[in-house]
Amino acid sequence: MAETPYHREPGYAQRYRDERFHSGTGPRTDRRERAVLQALLAQAAATGRLTPGSWLDVPAGAGRLTAELPGPAVAVDRDAAMLQAADGLPRRACASAQALPFRDRAFAGVLCHRLLQHIPTAAERVAILRELARVARGVVIVSFFDSMTLPGLRRVVRRWAGKRRSGRSSVRRAAFLAECREAGLQPLCVRSLCRFVSEQTLVLCAPPDPA
Repeated sequence: MAETPYHREPGYAQRYRDERFHSGTGPRTDRRERAVLQALLAQAAATGRLTPGSWLDVPAGAGRLTAELPGPAVAVDRDAAMLQAADGLPRRACASAQALPFRDRAFAGVLCHRLLQHIPTAAERVAILRELARVARGVVIVSFFDSMTLPGLRRVVRRWAGKRRSGRSSVRRAAFLAECREAGLQPLCVRSLCRFVSEQTLVLCAPPDPA
C-alpha cells in the first residue's frame, strides 16, 4: 500500500526536538501525554499484561517518550533527520511503520504515538496497526485524534468552509477501535488527554493470540 507522503523542511527535526514541547502549550501537552502513557502502563502492569523485554517506539521522533517505556527500547522513524535529532538513544532504525524490519512477536510492547493522526484513510491505518500487532508479543499503545471533540468539530467546520486542511485526520472513537480489532488488536482501555477538549487519545491494546 502506498504510504501517505511525509515532507518536512530542512531543520524541522531539530526545531521539533528543541521547541515543540518546550514553548507555548507544549509543556502542558507533554505532561498530559506522559501522564496518560504512564496510567496505561500501570493498568497493563496491574492486570499482568506487562512482560519483560525490549520495547518498540515507532515513530520515535526525537525520542521524547522513549525513556517512559518500561524496558530498553528500539527507536524507529522513517525520517532519518528525526533519528539524528534523537542522538541520545542508543538503538535506532530508519524504517516505515508499514514495513518494520523485525521478526514476529519481537517486542514485549509497542508504542505508536502521534502517527495515526497524519494518516487519512482507514485502510492505511489498519495496515500500520496490523504491522504493530505482528511485531508485538505484549501490549500495544497507539494514539489517534478523536473527532468527537471541540478541535475535531472545528476541523469539520473548516472543511465545510473550504479552508485549507491541516494534514491531520480525526476519526470517531468507535470507528478507530473497530480498526484496531480489524488489525488483530484487542482494545482494553481508552484515555484522552482531556475528554472532549483534546483530540489526542491513547488506546491500550492486547496483542493477537499466538497462532
